[in-house]
This record gives sequence, C-alpha cells and structure tokens, in this order.
Amino acid sequence: MSKALLNDYYAALRDGDFEALARIVSPDVTVRYFGPPGLLPWVGVHEGFEAYRRFLTQVREALGIVEVVQEAVIAEGDWVVVLGRGRWRAKATQRDIAVNMTNAFRFAPDESGRCRVAEYRVYTDTATFAAALKP
Repeated sequence: MSKALLNDYYAALRDGDFEALARIVSPDVTVRYFGPPGLLPWVGVHEGFEAYRRFLTQVREALGIVEVVQEAVIAEGDWVVVLGRGRWRAKATQRDIAVNMTNAFRFAPDESGRCRVAEYRVYTDTATFAAALKP
C-alpha cells in the first residue's frame, strides 16, 4: 500500500468519483461502519462493490464533506489505520459536525497483483452524526 493510493482513495471519496473508486477498491470489498443498529442508516456491514456504492450514496445524500485531515497513518501487514478528524455538514439540517475518526483499511492484491482496498472499517462518533441529522 502506498500513501498515494490512500490519498487517491480519499480524493475519490470526497469527489464521489465511483469510477476512480472502482479502480482502488476490490469488487468484493467489505465495509464495516460501527455504531448502534438503526442510529444511522448506513451503520452495519456492506459486502461487494454495489453495496459499497449504496453505502456511499446514502452517506453522500445526508452529509457533505467540509474537511478531512489525516493526523497519523499507521501500517502493519495488510492493514493501514488512519487517525484523523473531520468536518461534515448535514444537508437536511445544515448543522456542522466536527468529530475524530479512525479508518482502517485492509489491502489485498487483485488477480493482476495490483493492491486494492479489500476492507474498510469506520469508527467515529455516531451519536454526534445522528444528532446533527435529526430535524
């Protein structure tokens, strides 16, 4: 995994560029967004690229990214953990959200040997997001 690949991932995520994400993310990617069931519509496990696309679409419909800052990147084996902070805006309420986050990525080679995101885990303050989304 390279820092450039991680930066490309975050840029494509910010831009909603699903074509770029399809080149970065494995077709059988798994997303795990941790939080109490039902608190946010996207909490849970999403398996496969189409489920990943639906997950991101749900998040993008509810939130606008204002800023995401990577404070530390820690790599061990196939895993890369990003510690950071971000600011989002809830589209329905126009409330700002500022929270810390931890994103964990597991990388694996595809059939051509190219490194891709095989798993993406999100740990953040789901209660703050839920409060900002509530009318």
